[in-house]
Amino acid sequence: MSTSTDRRRRGVAALGLVAALALAVAACSSGGSSGSKDGAPSTTATAAPVDYSGPGPYPVGTAKLSLADGQAVYLYYPADPARLGEGTPVTGYSSADAFPDAFKALAPPKLIQQIPLDATLGAPVADGPFPLVLFSHGFASYPEYTANHLAHLASWGIFTAAPDHVSRNLTAAFLGKVVQGDADVNDLRATLQLVRTQAAAGGTFAGAIDFDQIAAEGHSAGGSAAAQFLNDPEVKTFIGQAPASPLDISSSGGIDDAALAQAYAGSTPPQKPSMIIAGERDGIIPLASITAEYQWLAQPKRFAVLANAGHNAFTDLCAPIRAQGGLSQLTADFPAGATLFRLGEDGCTDGFADPAATYKLIDHLTVAQLRWVFGLDPSDASLTPEYVNGLFPGALSRYDSEGSTAAGQG
Repeated sequence: MSTSTDRRRRGVAALGLVAALALAVAACSSGGSSGSKDGAPSTTATAAPVDYSGPGPYPVGTAKLSLADGQAVYLYYPADPARLGEGTPVTGYSSADAFPDAFKALAPPKLIQQIPLDATLGAPVADGPFPLVLFSHGFASYPEYTANHLAHLASWGIFTAAPDHVSRNLTAAFLGKVVQGDADVNDLRATLQLVRTQAAAGGTFAGAIDFDQIAAEGHSAGGSAAAQFLNDPEVKTFIGQAPASPLDISSSGGIDDAALAQAYAGSTPPQKPSMIIAGERDGIIPLASITAEYQWLAQPKRFAVLANAGHNAFTDLCAPIRAQGGLSQLTADFPAGATLFRLGEDGCTDGFADPAATYKLIDHLTVAQLRWVFGLDPSDASLTPEYVNGLFPGALSRYDSEGSTAAGQG
C-alpha cells in the first residue's frame, strides 16, 4: 500500500452460573444500582471484583436500522426479560451476509462460516437508561462479525450500535471500491444521531440510553476510527482492539516507525480514559505500532496484550476459520483473494491462542473497563492485574495500567 491513509485503514450466548454468582456478589455490596426496574435483574455496583466473562443478567435484543443513505446499523441491547415473546428468536448468522450479492451463490462452502448467536430480534428494550457503545468494524469486515461481543456487552446492561462502513467493508474490499478518508468517523457520528432519534420521546428506544455515557470501540481500522471519534465531546472513552493508528502518517509503504514516533510526538491525545487490547503475534498491525499509540494516549489508560493471539482474534469468525484449517487453502482456487484470506485468518489457525478463551478475556476486560469508567463499579477491582491474571492465567503477555487506580470516571 502506498499511502499513509491506506496503512491507517488496514487491518483489516441465557443466563449462566457465572452471571448468577456475579449478581449475588453485587447484591451484597452497599453501592447504588444501575439495574432496571419492573422485575429486570439488578446490576448493583460492587467494590469486589466480578467475573464479567460469562453472560450478564439481561437477555439480548437486536435490531437492524438504516442511516439516511441506506447503510445498515446493527443494534444489540438489554432486553426486557418479561417481553421476549414479542420478538423473534435469533440463533445465529452467516458470514455470507456481508458478501456481495453476485458472489453469494458462487462462494465455496469453506468461505462461509455459520456463527451461533443468542438474541431476540425486535425484543422490547429493558428499563434503562444504559450506557452506549458505538462500534466500528475493521477493514474488509462487517458489523455482524463482532455480534457476540456486542451482545455480551448488552447482556451486562450496555446498549451497542455498529454501522456498516460501506467505504471499507468486505464488499468494498472484494470489489476494489474502498474509499479513503474519514467516512467511517462520519458513520459513527450519523449512528449516534440515529440512536438519539430512536431514543427520543415516542421512539422505539425512548429513555433507554444515557447519552452522558458514550464510548467508542473498534477493531483494526475501526480502532483508528473510534480513537478519532474520541475527539467528539460527547464521547467519554475509547477501547481499541488491535487498532490502526488514529494519526495520518506519511509513508511510502509498510509502517514507518520513525514517522509514527514523530507524529505522536507532535500530537496531543484526547484527555479521556482509554484501553487498548492487542494481539502479541499480530501479523497485520505490528505490536510495536500499537504500543506506540498506547504510549501516546493520556492517562488513565490500560494496555492488555493477548498472549499468542493474532490480528483477527477479536471477531466471531476466528473460531470457525481455525476449525476448518484457515482460509489460505482457498488461494489456489481464488488467487485474487489471497490478501483478504491472509487478513481473515491472522491469529485463527493452529498454533495461535484458542479463540474461545480469548473471547472471554476480551469480553471481561471490555465490560469491566466500561463499568469502571462510567462509575457503575465504584472501583477497578475487576481490572487489577492480580484479579485478571487469576481469572485467565497465562493469557496475557503484558498488562499495563497507568493512572487507573482512582474511583470510576463517571
